[in-house]
Amino acid sequence: MRFLPAFATLFALAAASPTPTVEHAPAGAILAKRASISEAATLGYATQNGGTKGGAGGTVTTVSTLAQFTAAVDEKDTSAKIIVVKGTISGAVNVRIGSNKSVIGLPGATFDGVGLYIRRQSNVIIRNIISSNVLASTGDGVKIDQSTNVWIDHCEFKSLLVSDKDYYDGLIDASHAADFITLSYLYFHDHWKTSLIGHSENNGAEDTGHLRITYAYNYWKDNGSRGPSVRFGTAHIYNSYYLNMNSAVNTRQNAQLLIQSNVFKNVTEPIMTKDSDIVGYAVAIDNDLGGAANTAPVGTLTASSLPYSYSLLGSGNVVSVVTAQAGAKLTF
Repeated sequence: MRFLPAFATLFALAAASPTPTVEHAPAGAILAKRASISEAATLGYATQNGGTKGGAGGTVTTVSTLAQFTAAVDEKDTSAKIIVVKGTISGAVNVRIGSNKSVIGLPGATFDGVGLYIRRQSNVIIRNIISSNVLASTGDGVKIDQSTNVWIDHCEFKSLLVSDKDYYDGLIDASHAADFITLSYLYFHDHWKTSLIGHSENNGAEDTGHLRITYAYNYWKDNGSRGPSVRFGTAHIYNSYYLNMNSAVNTRQNAQLLIQSNVFKNVTEPIMTKDSDIVGYAVAIDNDLGGAANTAPVGTLTASSLPYSYSLLGSGNVVSVVTAQAGAKLTF
């Protein structure tokens, strides 16, 4: 396994009828970092379809070993549970997480090499964890299949930019008609294939009408591609910062994307459609593309199409806010 310098490699190469609110946040504005372990999803598609509450109201268990964690999140147990993770849990295993679970990391909580798999489940929250170095032979940092109402918030996902782009797979991928997902305040970095929505060109019959996902307030740094890459689905991407990437947002196979209030710096292809026989579409508003081009055809997804309300920072405020707030920075 050969490691490549990130910069050398990357430099070689966006309620029914809601009205978005534009916030002109002061430079360096810092989110209050204290949160509740019982908090429900507050942003995006995860607030729909009955909302996403995870294990709120259930038992609270603190775990610090792989065996304890695996038992606590057992997918065969659908009772409400809040699992508090302490320290570093290491392994080369995919742990399946059941419905009605909240996985909450204490400061510094890390899954090293451990993939999290949400398959045929609903109502799952993952917050404040660091996920690192999940090998492709193990799985993804988080994989979401045939599941609904998932909120992943204030986490850090990373690997290493090794010479073999397939040594690691995705940091967060979703497929097989997964739906009502929000990924917010995440820090994705040092990874080749970051986030894929829709696993196959040939899965349109299952995926069309599903794969509704919100990406909000995320920091994408030193990645190769897939920020995200979306087939068939509907994605809302806003208030996010992309730094040093070959390509970022790729809309494919009739996907409809709304891309608002984002900043792309040193990104060769910030918004595009490629890698599929059938194009995808994007409506892009108030994005700083850093001098690069948006080559995706204009789509039909607009603010009035979305079932939830949201706030826009304005692209001029994105960098200071997102770099200060994204990542595993909560305390409970």
